[in-house]
Amino acid sequence: MAGSRLSKPQDEATKKRKRDLIEGDARIKRSRAQQGVAADEHEQAADGDVETDNSLQNGSLANSKSNGEAVAKRSSDGEAGWRLSKPMGGRMLDIDPILTQDDQYLILTYNTSVQIYTTSDSLLLRRIPIGAVDTATSDGSSPANIVATRLSIQNPEYLWVACSDGQIYHVKWTEAAETHQSFKTVTGTAKAMTVTSTEASGAKADVVVVVETAKSNKTELTAYGGDLLSSPVSKHILSIKKPGNGLHLIEATQDGLVLVGAVNDSLFIGVASHEQTTNFEEIQYDFFSFDVPDIITTLDFRVYQASALPGAGSKGRRASDRVVDVIVGGARGGIYLYHDALARSQSLGKAGIQAQKFHWHRKAVHSVKWSRDGNYMISGGSENVLVLWQMDTVKRNYLPHLSGSVENIVVSASGSSYVVHLDDNSTMILSTAELTPTTYISGIQSASVEATTPKDLLVQRVWSVADKVRRPIPAAIKANQPSKLHVCVGNGRQATMTGDFSAPLLQSFDLETFTSISKQALARTQPTDVNLSNKGYAIEEPVVTHISFSSDGKWLASVDDWFPSTRDIGAVSGDAGDQFLKERHESYLKFWQVNDEDNSIALVSRINAPHTSTHPETILDLASDSSSACFATIAGDGIVRLWRPKVRQQDGSRRTDGGVEFTWGCSRIIPIGDGLGRDAIADIPNDSAAPVKPQARIAFSEDGSTLFAAFGAVDTGAVYVINAASGEVVKILEGLWKGQLHSLRVLSQYLIVLSDELHVYDVVSDDLRYGIVVPKASDADELLQLAVDSVSGHFAVTLPLGNTSSIGIFSPSEPEPLIVRNTPHRIVSLISVPGTSGFVALDDVAQIWTLTEGSNASTILAAQPLQDLRLDNASQEADSNKLAIMLNGDAESDDEMEEAPNADDDVDMEDDDVQANIIPQQYLADIFDAAPPFAGASVEDMFYKVIDLLAAKPLSTTTL
Repeated sequence: MAGSRLSKPQDEATKKRKRDLIEGDARIKRSRAQQGVAADEHEQAADGDVETDNSLQNGSLANSKSNGEAVAKRSSDGEAGWRLSKPMGGRMLDIDPILTQDDQYLILTYNTSVQIYTTSDSLLLRRIPIGAVDTATSDGSSPANIVATRLSIQNPEYLWVACSDGQIYHVKWTEAAETHQSFKTVTGTAKAMTVTSTEASGAKADVVVVVETAKSNKTELTAYGGDLLSSPVSKHILSIKKPGNGLHLIEATQDGLVLVGAVNDSLFIGVASHEQTTNFEEIQYDFFSFDVPDIITTLDFRVYQASALPGAGSKGRRASDRVVDVIVGGARGGIYLYHDALARSQSLGKAGIQAQKFHWHRKAVHSVKWSRDGNYMISGGSENVLVLWQMDTVKRNYLPHLSGSVENIVVSASGSSYVVHLDDNSTMILSTAELTPTTYISGIQSASVEATTPKDLLVQRVWSVADKVRRPIPAAIKANQPSKLHVCVGNGRQATMTGDFSAPLLQSFDLETFTSISKQALARTQPTDVNLSNKGYAIEEPVVTHISFSSDGKWLASVDDWFPSTRDIGAVSGDAGDQFLKERHESYLKFWQVNDEDNSIALVSRINAPHTSTHPETILDLASDSSSACFATIAGDGIVRLWRPKVRQQDGSRRTDGGVEFTWGCSRIIPIGDGLGRDAIADIPNDSAAPVKPQARIAFSEDGSTLFAAFGAVDTGAVYVINAASGEVVKILEGLWKGQLHSLRVLSQYLIVLSDELHVYDVVSDDLRYGIVVPKASDADELLQLAVDSVSGHFAVTLPLGNTSSIGIFSPSEPEPLIVRNTPHRIVSLISVPGTSGFVALDDVAQIWTLTEGSNASTILAAQPLQDLRLDNASQEADSNKLAIMLNGDAESDDEMEEAPNADDDVDMEDDDVQANIIPQQYLADIFDAAPPFAGASVEDMFYKVIDLLAAKPLSTTTL
């Protein structure tokens, strides 16, 4: 094994304790000093050996004032301290995107920020964090979520952003600012928001209308006006008593003359009592409401004059009368058109209005919008199809095979584009003529939680969607491309969270530019088929449980599993039913060839049921050898298998470099568990009626000479030290885990085991460094994760805490964490970057966090918006310079032309003025190859370093 690069502790409190292999106790833990506020408490705790309890107070991840916060504050200072970056990316919320009037900028609302993109190149212009939403709350709970984003009518350079805690922010989206002015609603709540305006003295003033719910069965509509940022004035305009858990929707015209809203299955229309309002106090509405046959999930309306109606004069209506056509989408798939809804409501009252019904969607209508001319309506739902309805003929046109459910649709101001937001965390702009994308923006498409109830579940269905991510998401980074993150994703959030879990696709994501590169299926998938049985249950897809790259990055190994649902066995129960489920279990080990040029992967070998006893066994872990092209797997049968490539003689396989054909096969079989395999698990005494499930983890040493395999059951397993070359078990280490086994990793000479306890074991000196009891997570034990950083010699542990997570950085020689940080969301994937110091964490709202060592901020950021690089103002400055030259007139230009020398004239110049500044290649290599892109200097720093080389005066040439 590779030697230790870490210094051993010098003080008595941290010296390693000799461990007896035969008579050692499994629950011996390293004594360590308790971190308290008073110095006497510290000395008292350091006097003797004390067993730790489950609070993790001795250098653990517990979030206590006397320990975790003190350690975090201490470790945040200094050049060698570890730092947690700000969150990058996130999940696009179910809020209509905003396309500016000139179609140049697209404004998207994420869970913690508002991000502005340029439509011409789909690049991130700036990220604007929104108040307390961008950070965790003081009590460790999740922060408030954004519920609405609207463009200001008074000044289109500003946005109004409403949060669920009633805070309304005034954000200037043309600038990147950390803080924003805001005001709070009367009730401290906000469910929906729209913006209208009043006109006084020829100037428009914004009026913010907020839907508030102080009580569960009461909805209030409140308008806020006046000086909104210093002394806002509120006015109550509507109160609705309506029980239920439906959506709250509100839309309005810019002049504020018409309001249309919905609560559950009630639709209300408000018309201003005064055509012209000179101040906020004059705002008053007359409301008309009626029930809709379904729970309303989306709505849109258009207003036009009665003169556009055929035969308007014969009906006794004035040509200037307003006509309001309202369309609403229902939770059961119907679309209801209420033509001339305002006039009919005024005449019929509560008698009800007859609606024209359109029905194509199988589940809820997620979004429906009018076209600008009113000849079409555009709808979308969970079918991954955009539907265009022609109103005159009721014919439908389709844009099928989208990459996710349609969440939001926005029609541009000119009517020439559609903005479509999909639930796979992507948004695109389509031209209305060809329905081809002109702009595409995609974030990380991993499984994520939903801030609100999904629209498809507003009515009771046998089909369901999980509300939390309950298992780690497989992710990996190649050694030769440290800026590319590869993560397992599904066909949209809804499809991913359906059933148990669905993530059959591999997404490649560039952390440097923060853009999606590609997406490819690793397992069987049906993205646009009807994936429901005849009884309404979801047809579950295989789950990719493990992925790993070879040391050279040329090969990818993946493991996918599929179990039939217990509903499939019908009336069969008992042992026969269990046997049926086991026999129908599908387990595949696949090997893929990686092409770095086009970021594609090609399937080379598929191993059906690589571990089989009486039935296909589930592969419990997959590991890659860092020194050669070799993978190791371990399953519940107690067998370790090594897999290596070999030259294939027959035709039919895919070719690699040089035209040599390879295939993968098992090169060595190593039985562990005293050679009994699965029988060793069966002989374990168990008092409970539930069968004992085997646990197993596997890891290579850094030099690939040794293989560590942990196998057993709860409290009874051992770690087997295997010679990777001969396959011989050279040592058995007992008592290194307790309870559920989560992870096994090797860091230099240390073996780190994460279970209900965290153990760090020195393999070379055969000593247990220390052990820490991990606090019990109520419903997220699977999200306990471990990653090691071989460059810095440290490891990271994530601990779920309710809806949040805690991340700690540890040294193998010290039980006290170097840093402890909390994230407002749960970490679902934690990986290290090969060849680079640092960790990458992915949370359950698709945000990326990086943990890096050192004080250089450029190593923390993997991607920067153009605003941070000051590139968004470059074009504006260039345009202003051109404009200034044009405004100077022709006289100055003529003078410059007269002073300009003729091309044929001889001009005396120094040699240095015309000599090209030749930069040696090694100077550029020192700048660009100093570190991998993920951990290197920022683009801005490298830009200025290259400019310094170009600006430097070249050395004078010497004549020989």
